[in-house]
Amino acid sequence: MNGSLHEHGRRAAENAARTSYGRLLAYLARQWRDVAAAEDALAEAFTRALDIWPAHVCRPIPMAG
Repeated sequence: MNGSLHEHGRRAAENAARTSYGRLLAYLARQWRDVAAAEDALAEAFTRALDIWPAHVCRPIPMAG
């Protein structure tokens, strides 16, 4: 895989984690009434995103011809 695409995907996942973590944690903790479980779930979700996004989300867009 193209290294720059992989890096772009990794940065996208990290940015999503950085900008959404607080809101997601608050939402899950409120729904589940368990902050520790919410933190664990988010950690697992963002770890999966870092594994998956670089390979599957950030693909080159073919030029319209």
